[in-house]
Amino acid sequence: MAPNQNLKNQSGMSLAEALMAVVISTIVMGTAYFIYNNFQQTFVRQLNHSVIKQEVRFAIHSLQLDLRMAGYKHIDTSDNISDANAIRLFDSSNNAVTDGNDADRVSACFDHENNDGTVQRKIVEYEIGIEQTGDTDKTILKKRIYDSDNCTLNNDDATPISWEPVAKHFKKFKIQKKNNILNFDIELEDPGEKIIEKYSAAAFMRNVSY
Repeated sequence: MAPNQNLKNQSGMSLAEALMAVVISTIVMGTAYFIYNNFQQTFVRQLNHSVIKQEVRFAIHSLQLDLRMAGYKHIDTSDNISDANAIRLFDSSNNAVTDGNDADRVSACFDHENNDGTVQRKIVEYEIGIEQTGDTDKTILKKRIYDSDNCTLNNDDATPISWEPVAKHFKKFKIQKKNNILNFDIELEDPGEKIIEKYSAAAFMRNVSY
């Protein structure tokens, strides 16, 4: 038999078989993409959830650390801090807020001993603000620190000595005072804007009277 006789007798793939192969390949590739995409989205959600968990831990730790010191008088200072000056609450229009009502900004006054041993009375404020100039949404929990001798701000010391971001991704920040306890109502939204977490925390003002 001639060498090319076998080639002439071999039959190729039919059109139906070719179409079936294409369909099967498409199904396999589509399923693989769906599984990969679903895995990727789950991973991103878990990562973003971890981010806001970390941010809220920083925020609550900083708030509790400062606000529980409200009203603290160092032994080397002579002037006491009144309860009215130790902690102040304000709304978004800068109006004072009374006990039991939601506030947008909190201010605490206490004595702080510096690294060189000197004692300085300070005012620490917390509120949410914009991250950078031009932003419209307030998403950053910020902290101001002022030097003040009498727990009030005048024209001479109205400029904070520092103004720093504490945590990101805030959607809501409300404070409410009841007796000597400050309650925080916090909401954070993940960077992908798919998860909103709500948190509640409190700070006990140990230097403020009931």
